[in-house]
Amino acid sequence: MRMILALIVMMAACLVILPALMSDQPYQPSEMEQQQQIQPIEQPQQQAPDSSMAASWEPFLIFNRSTGEIEEIPVEQYVTGALCAEMPAAFHSEALKAQAVSAHTWALYCQQQTDNNGQAYDFSADPENWQGYVTEEQARERFGDFFDEHWGKVSAAAQAVLKEILVDEQQQPIVAAYHAISAGWTESPENVWGTSLPCLAPVDSSWDIHAQGYEQTLSFTADEVREQLQQLQSPPTLPEDPASWLQVMERSGSGYVTLIKVGDLQLTGIQLREALGLRSSDFDFSYQDGSFTFTTLGYGHGVGLSQYGADYLARQGQTYQEILAHYYPESSLIERT
Repeated sequence: MRMILALIVMMAACLVILPALMSDQPYQPSEMEQQQQIQPIEQPQQQAPDSSMAASWEPFLIFNRSTGEIEEIPVEQYVTGALCAEMPAAFHSEALKAQAVSAHTWALYCQQQTDNNGQAYDFSADPENWQGYVTEEQARERFGDFFDEHWGKVSAAAQAVLKEILVDEQQQPIVAAYHAISAGWTESPENVWGTSLPCLAPVDSSWDIHAQGYEQTLSFTADEVREQLQQLQSPPTLPEDPASWLQVMERSGSGYVTLIKVGDLQLTGIQLREALGLRSSDFDFSYQDGSFTFTTLGYGHGVGLSQYGADYLARQGQTYQEILAHYYPESSLIERT
């Protein structure tokens, strides 16, 4: 199954200040993360290196979840609107360019999969609620007096890299995953979606420790944890003593929990993260006086480009090309034909 089959909910992120993804709100996966979680990514079909790109600048077919209609959105309009929805205008222009390339590449990858499997649309979005991409009119309404400044900055970044995408050695668009804040190293896609891709190999992102929201502590009563665990498709049987409910069994090389014993079941760290609304599957926990306290590092699945990391590197003088080369190893930046 392809990742683009799922209907998804994307977190709004285009704010003048640091986005809601760095607040204390419960974890909400981005559009990309939800789609790839629900339908694990598969290796792209291998084609000859000189094969042409599918869909020569065809508009993206986007299912609008508010209207129930499939909309044709021109590439430039989508890249600009997606950039506005994914990254705050306050970020450095080089980081914005890197994000624009990532969003464009990911959308093109989805479009090619649609061409292969015959689905009616490439992916879904909800621009009315700032999920997936937004229109210029919606940005004008939100930004008000600051529209010219912030939309202008986002538009300029998108336009500057509009022809550029990331490809693998077969000259095919990569699965350009991204997330808000890593836990210090990015995560292997194999630990998230069960597929290993060279372009998404873990890389150092230790500067993410400086991000607002890098570390978060949440507390739950034992009853709250039990209630959430009972919502799982196969609820665990929990022993009487809550202190023995949870036991971390395995972590990835990047620090994320990959296996945790929950009562009589074994879950992935991602499953527990989703059940409890944690910001990351890199977590520690303690139990005392009837309450669990979880401390998470990072925000999101941790695979691919760290959005905060991109902004940090840009502010240290790195170009968007250098940022993309760091977070997407074994990929190449090319111009679309």
